[in-house]
Amino acid sequence: MFDRKLNQERLVVGLGGNAGSGKTTVAAELKRLGAQVIDADAIASVLLRRSSPEYKKLVKAFGPDILNKSGQVERKALAAKAFATSATLKKLNAITHPPILAAIRKEMAERKRGLVILDAPLLFAVGLNKEVDIAVLVTAPDRLKLKRLVDDGLSREEAKRRLEMQEPDSKVWRKADFVLENKGSMAEMRRKTRALWNFFYSTRFQNLLETRK
Repeated sequence: MFDRKLNQERLVVGLGGNAGSGKTTVAAELKRLGAQVIDADAIASVLLRRSSPEYKKLVKAFGPDILNKSGQVERKALAAKAFATSATLKKLNAITHPPILAAIRKEMAERKRGLVILDAPLLFAVGLNKEVDIAVLVTAPDRLKLKRLVDDGLSREEAKRRLEMQEPDSKVWRKADFVLENKGSMAEMRRKTRALWNFFYSTRFQNLLETRK
């Protein structure tokens, strides 16, 4: 039923979504199926190293108490300060977004073939959705996002504040080519992700791309 080869040399699919939506889980499932994944969070973690040019900027902006005993930036401590207000979040973004975007664009340019997944929380917020072939919004009900963030170690207050400071899905839907609702079990998410994978390799998808040219 499906053509198991892409009809083009490379297809770049961006995955975006708020914290707790489960987009990284979707990206991991697509990687398991054979896709290449560019992980924006992994790129961002490199900026926290002491050897990074951004390290001193972060310490200067948010204070030495974001460091652990080894002098490394503690992500949870940095996030607590950065998500305190919209002003502090803008301060973090001003430091980290330019190098993250530069690294993402470099990796996208280097991936010449196959299905490439860009797992990027900031996909829609900074306009990266316009630089990929297909933009997918991974969404979930707020109650589930909240629960997942609390399960990951945030307090309920921290989780609520983090979600309130992100653009709501209702404002992002129109920017997405596809919306994947991650509101059920892990098995259901895997079925939906596999269906998305199959669609990218189908002649129906190729026809859709042709109509957009």
